[in-house]
Amino acid sequence: MDLKGKQGIYKILNTSTDHFYIGSAVDLQRRKSRHFSELRNKKHNNPRLQAAWSKYGEACFVFAVLEFVTDRADLYVAEDKWLRGHANTSYCYNLGMAAIAPMLGMCGPLSPTYGYRHTEEAKAKIAAAGKGREVSVETRAKRSAKLKGRIISQDQRDQISKTLSGEGNFWYGKKRPDHGAKVRKAVATYRDGVLVKTYASISEIRSEFKATPTTVNRLLKSGKPAYGSVFGDLCVVYVDPISPQ
Repeated sequence: MDLKGKQGIYKILNTSTDHFYIGSAVDLQRRKSRHFSELRNKKHNNPRLQAAWSKYGEACFVFAVLEFVTDRADLYVAEDKWLRGHANTSYCYNLGMAAIAPMLGMCGPLSPTYGYRHTEEAKAKIAAAGKGREVSVETRAKRSAKLKGRIISQDQRDQISKTLSGEGNFWYGKKRPDHGAKVRKAVATYRDGVLVKTYASISEIRSEFKATPTTVNRLLKSGKPAYGSVFGDLCVVYVDPISPQ
């Protein structure tokens, strides 16, 4: 079948293991040619797919169309439907968890740049390129003008919302960590182990002593007398939480 100019969702299947890679394209024929060219030249940006190609050989891989998509705006939604439940599993070469955000979930060892280290020569070039570089007022004005008034159409907003809602959302079915809750904690000052005063919040103690957030945080972490700061010889420690804000 001639796939030139046709858009949709495709699969690159490893017939030896039944492992696969899923993607979307506005021109399936061109995307197929690009994938296979990069794999032949060992330049593909998906390390798992590239490793499998190098191990099993080109003859074991086939490019198959999963679904033709008429409206280009529906491509990401359709791709997410096919990726859901498969991405980042042992049998799926895709690393990203969502089509609209391909780097989602690709942290640590999953990142294509994990473990990469710049050579000393590359570091020197980067440092040299940044030294003395100035952005002209004209360039800054152009960048500012380009970003001001930028509008995302309602159709785009709807597609993004649809993609990231329900099962497409990273947190779907998961318990969110408690660190997202903002809790107001009381703190107290001590001198030689004797309570001096209790404050309802960090903001309150900062206000009284005219202290910076850095100073207060450092004292709270150390649990030791300040000596030399605005707190003199006082220790600052947390007490039980009062109430959520």
